[in-house]
Amino acid sequence: MTATGDFIIYGASVDLLVIAALSMMLAGAVMAATNSAEITHVCFFWMLANCVFTSGYVLYLKYATKSVRLSKFDMVFYNNMLHSLFLFPISVMNGEFKTFMSTPALHSMEYVMIGFAGLAGFFQNLASLNCIIQISPTTYALIGSLNYVAVAFIGSSDLEFIYFSLMGGILYIVAKTFILLDPFGMNDLLA
Repeated sequence: MTATGDFIIYGASVDLLVIAALSMMLAGAVMAATNSAEITHVCFFWMLANCVFTSGYVLYLKYATKSVRLSKFDMVFYNNMLHSLFLFPISVMNGEFKTFMSTPALHSMEYVMIGFAGLAGFFQNLASLNCIIQISPTTYALIGSLNYVAVAFIGSSDLEFIYFSLMGGILYIVAKTFILLDPFGMNDLLA
């Protein structure tokens, strides 16, 4: 979805090696999923919704980095603060905020470490924003999905399909490197 949106919205070139790599990754994921668990219509709906919204977010983020007149730091700050508008009223209504404030361990070292993790997350978002400015949304989405490889190794018995998808990811890296370097002027021949 992200590659298609990247092509339609931003006019990103799609080379034959990139299409082959994405096809390998998709085929490996589908083959691994067929033997994993039962897929219901509800599961499929939520998976599709996750893909659509994640792809839309990445594509919009690329647009926002060029059109919004805020610094990168301000963009990350407002992006992280927006969740408070939704989560704070819900936590108050459910009584979770009161429970949180009355917790004796609130001033313990564990809470300091949680606060540090939140601060580290802020800088991770800043790094992600810098990354999306430098690369295409397709590459950003692909790199972001690589953290699922470890989960797939743990939860799947069909490792050959996961290896197949992983080889597609490696082919994507080779394709993008070949496109960027183009040492022999082959891009015009392949396109």
